[in-house]
Amino acid sequence: MDLESLDNISNLVRKYDAQLLPVIKDKKIEDIEKIYNLGFREFGENRLEQLLEHKKKIKDGKFHFIAPLQSRKISEIMKNCISIHTLSRIKEARIIDENYFGQKIFVQVNIDNDPNKSGIKIEEVDMFFSIFDEFSYFPVGIMCIPSLENESNIAFAKMQKINQKIKDNYKNYIGELSMGMSNDYQVALDYGATIIRVGSKIFN
Repeated sequence: MDLESLDNISNLVRKYDAQLLPVIKDKKIEDIEKIYNLGFREFGENRLEQLLEHKKKIKDGKFHFIAPLQSRKISEIMKNCISIHTLSRIKEARIIDENYFGQKIFVQVNIDNDPNKSGIKIEEVDMFFSIFDEFSYFPVGIMCIPSLENESNIAFAKMQKINQKIKDNYKNYIGELSMGMSNDYQVALDYGATIIRVGSKIFN
């Protein structure tokens, strides 16, 4: 585990009044315990089965689900997570509504229209957000994973613009931005990220 990188990222995140979400997928429990002992209680997970195992060992841990959703697993994810970052289909939105009790929900935007990535298209954002009039919750923000081939600053600038437009259209929208990972978190913070999801930079 790279404690120096962790310290540097933590200090940077504080300057931006943002949150560092350690991504603990496939990490050894010893490393997770190290970061837990440094005061972290919220963690990013991308597999339900692994999440449930980690939850047994980290009794007061709070988990964010950051991988594409499978409809049949959503109810179990909702029982065990305080946040989902990857809502991208109306069917998923309905299942979340049936199991909702205060979790923070992010809509994933396929910011580069990458066929290999999940998320709604940019041109679908307005339509997608209009469906929440019929639900008991409203998303707190949007999330993206830029394509590695493209410049992340362009993707993050688009996200910032989309986020502001949603804020202008919906007064109950908080406007959080879940974006930025190990290779581009600094750029994401410059473009208004409120949560960065970092794994390899602090665990390798």
